[in-house]
Amino acid sequence: MSELETSLLLEFYKNIYTARRLDEGIWDYYTSGKLEGMQHLGIGEEAIGTASMKVFNNGDIVTPHHRSHAHLIARGIDLKKLLSESLLKKTGATMGKGGEPHFVDIASNCYILGGTLGMCFTVSMGMAYELKRKGTNNIVAAYTGESATNEGAFHEAMNMATAMKLPLLLIIHNNSFGISGNIRKMTGMQHMSTRAMGYGIPGVTIQDGNDVEAVYNATTEAAKYVREGNGPMILEFMTWRKMGHTVADPGEYKDKAEQAEWLKKDPLDMLFKKLVELRNVPEAELTVIREKADAELADAWQFALNAPYAEAEILYKHIYAGS
Repeated sequence: MSELETSLLLEFYKNIYTARRLDEGIWDYYTSGKLEGMQHLGIGEEAIGTASMKVFNNGDIVTPHHRSHAHLIARGIDLKKLLSESLLKKTGATMGKGGEPHFVDIASNCYILGGTLGMCFTVSMGMAYELKRKGTNNIVAAYTGESATNEGAFHEAMNMATAMKLPLLLIIHNNSFGISGNIRKMTGMQHMSTRAMGYGIPGVTIQDGNDVEAVYNATTEAAKYVREGNGPMILEFMTWRKMGHTVADPGEYKDKAEQAEWLKKDPLDMLFKKLVELRNVPEAELTVIREKADAELADAWQFALNAPYAEAEILYKHIYAGS
């Protein structure tokens, strides 16, 4: 594994910290009754979106899944626009129409494709088909949780992507649970990357999905393989979500011993330790990074909370191209 520049690790540190504090803020607002609607938090999984997004260029299409604040921030999405959309405000990325599970930012080639998990694989595959038809050197990076790979649409999309050698990289966050269902019990499988064998394409599992260096290096290699015209590939990262499926789920069904072990591998703590102990970064420098992130988040929260809610009429706009 190649060692990354300290400057890049510092960038990753700020991204993970910002995503963490954003999710914690959403949790606090929801549990205090100040926020309505379903919110999916990525607390504990931030290393995947943070490090992998850095690999993709502006022409690549990225389709993050529903637990993706770290992905969106790493893609360069404006915090005010992001948080406004989560709060269903008029100043959001889609003017409050999409909300958190339907975030779209066309300028960034970034699309969260829907709350019906698993159905969106065929859309990502269609995007990859269009890139190949146009003869570009770009790829589609489609993110998913492990349990959505049980859906029929996953197999339909991977079958067509394989047959047509489409530039599709499927990235799986394997946190072991789809809502309260343990994927290991549902399938008898430990790793969803083994599904790739059914299509004769590469499938790789990275055990330390909370390590930004491991994520970045693995994604770099996978993106290179797909970009060179070899067809699709499945890349799986093992991780853990600290919370339940949504802000309304306490996640009490998880094994307490396994939870405790995973909490020792918190990506923010791991990166802090790596920077201080292995890269000799002064703790004061990391404090400055956190303070800057806190100030940016505070500004975004104030903007989003003060913004007007989306108007009902917006539902009838943008249904057709040009409308």
